[in-house]
Amino acid sequence: MPQRGPLQWVDGEGWLILAGGGDWRRGETDVVDAHVLSIANLDRPIIALLSENDRERGYSVLDHYAALGGPGGEMVILDGAQRQVLHEPRFLSLIAEAGILYLGGAQPWILTRSLQNTPALAQILKGYGTLQGLLIVGADGGAAALGAWIARPGQETSTAPGLGLIRSALIAPQFTGVQENSSLRTQLQLHPGFVGLGIPRGVALALGPQGQVETWGQGEITAVVHESPLD
Repeated sequence: MPQRGPLQWVDGEGWLILAGGGDWRRGETDVVDAHVLSIANLDRPIIALLSENDRERGYSVLDHYAALGGPGGEMVILDGAQRQVLHEPRFLSLIAEAGILYLGGAQPWILTRSLQNTPALAQILKGYGTLQGLLIVGADGGAAALGAWIARPGQETSTAPGLGLIRSALIAPQFTGVQENSSLRTQLQLHPGFVGLGIPRGVALALGPQGQVETWGQGEITAVVHESPLD
């Protein structure tokens, strides 16, 4: 299992990219997305899994990557009936062929609840772990979903298991400062020994198969730890 300092993530041949979010239609994610495409196998398609039922937004993600020189692909919205495709052989074959898996949207709860214990997640981990070298891009809520724990909807002081690809961290996308810092510290009180990662818009933390840890975009990533009070 790769490790840098307190940060641990699942072993594999692909990359894990934790992106803080931003409006790609305004170019806020261009630097991060260009980095993704620079290390991706562009002969393989992109699969986008989104938490919100917004087909226009989903298709615009695919169009955005295509405009930057990326491959075509397919989108699935997990907040609704389309979630059943996560069990279908045709979709599992698409994941097996993919070079980029994009997890997006603002609702990590929906992403984790939909994917946990599914054949689709098993295929994603297989693609990441083998020479397929699947790149897993978690953007906004997708970044949070990749962590060890996520906040329950509307419950800052209650957490649920994330997808756990980042073994030792809780991820806070759209990180701007004081309010998110306080929320992250509150969640860390429930999980001593874990680290909180605050990732601003337009910035990504990229974790590579050989233990690489890279920051992409303009901005700084904040690492937060919970300090127990002295007895």
